[in-house]
Amino acid sequence: MEQSATEREIKLTTKQWIDEYGEEFLVELIGAFLEDASSRVARLRQAVAAGDAETLTLEAHTLKSSSASLGAQSLSVLAKRLEEMGRDGAVSALADDVSRFEEQFTMVKAILEKLRNAPSEFLTQER
Repeated sequence: MEQSATEREIKLTTKQWIDEYGEEFLVELIGAFLEDASSRVARLRQAVAAGDAETLTLEAHTLKSSSASLGAQSLSVLAKRLEEMGRDGAVSALADDVSRFEEQFTMVKAILEKLRNAPSEFLTQER
């Protein structure tokens, strides 16, 4: 998915978080997501290399939910595909899918870091 479309998805969701819980909460939520998700993405890659369907399924499931909670729907969709393939046991065929997930995660991470560093500015910025 294109970066500006991903930014729009994230803006819509994170505006709701700010309206309901405040900017400080959102900043903490993003920080927790980035810390947790980075290690989970690494475990996804390791699970594919090891043929570990159970770990792949668990990590993808968690990333699916946490990505969606911050509005990163395109990342969540990719995680859902990985989860489904892991449940089917088709782990060895997922190297390219995990690479696509990692690329999308890198883009989402950059967007969320920008948002975390200046929430008000990011949310009012036109794209």
